[in-house]
Amino acid sequence: MNSDFSIAVHCVAYLAQKQSQRVTSEDIAQSVSVHPARLRKILSILRKENIITSKEGAKGGFSLNDSPEHITLDKIFKITSEETLVPKCPDSNENCPIGRNLSNILVRIFHNAEEHFLNYLKGVTIKDIIDEINSS
Repeated sequence: MNSDFSIAVHCVAYLAQKQSQRVTSEDIAQSVSVHPARLRKILSILRKENIITSKEGAKGGFSLNDSPEHITLDKIFKITSEETLVPKCPDSNENCPIGRNLSNILVRIFHNAEEHFLNYLKGVTIKDIIDEINSS
């Protein structure tokens, strides 16, 4: 899995904590501790998928499009990391029964695993994450 997922979750959780205000990308970048250009790429993906909204100008910034209890982690995983769990298999020896079949078998196994993982993530919301942060 790449780090885009954790950065995106961090962004959304940060915006959930600041629900009553618009937040600048500089504020979010400081919280996440990533380069602003990388953060803008992820914010753009979240905005394109309608998870967040943005407003330009002096009083502009980012905010959530939905309440934290309605934003589930499977949505964020799908837009940032889908199919990153599938192993990358090297070219194989087609004369070997293992080499000829292993890649297809592993891809199927990991697609099934990802499906189960996404089902689990459907039950975890940004509110759950905020609640856990607040209780620690």
